[in-house]
Amino acid sequence: TQRRKRSKKSKKTKRPKIVNIISAPAVSAEEKANYIALDCEMVGIGPGGYQSRLARVSLVNWDGETVYDALVQVVEKVTDYRTFVSGITEEDLLSDEAVTFDEAQSAVTILLQDKILVGHGLKNDFHVLGLTHPWYAIRDTAKYEPFMKAVDPSSNPTGATHIPKKLKVLAKDKLGMLIQEEGK
Repeated sequence: TQRRKRSKKSKKTKRPKIVNIISAPAVSAEEKANYIALDCEMVGIGPGGYQSRLARVSLVNWDGETVYDALVQVVEKVTDYRTFVSGITEEDLLSDEAVTFDEAQSAVTILLQDKILVGHGLKNDFHVLGLTHPWYAIRDTAKYEPFMKAVDPSSNPTGATHIPKKLKVLAKDKLGMLIQEEGK
């Protein structure tokens, strides 16, 4: 497959060093091949930009190597690029590198086949991709209780005892990484 150029955001972003590396049992190449991580960036359409559309989809393997990374054309008028979080600009979506939604959806469908999918807040990514994945093959860090924030059940309308932490907070707490910094 043809590799796509990175957007301006990814070229400029320096990756912080990971701290507090925890030793894990050796994992075979065969086992590693079963896992893939997904992240989608979205832009807003409609009044106030509250309705999300796929603008970029990225998949990486166990070792963090890019398996697929594509900017995605949005046919509707974008009213909020959410650049402060997504890094997406109008130029990105209008570039010759941007693929159609159908192309991106098809590629992701093939790459996720028979994989254990890792991500954060995957419900949002599935929604914007128009895809599903077997529940038993999903590892969502937003729903993993040890990574969630304990709350008083009487202080929230659902009575939940735990709520998801933002990815920005998890990255700092678990990896010592600063991500989604405004202006960077």
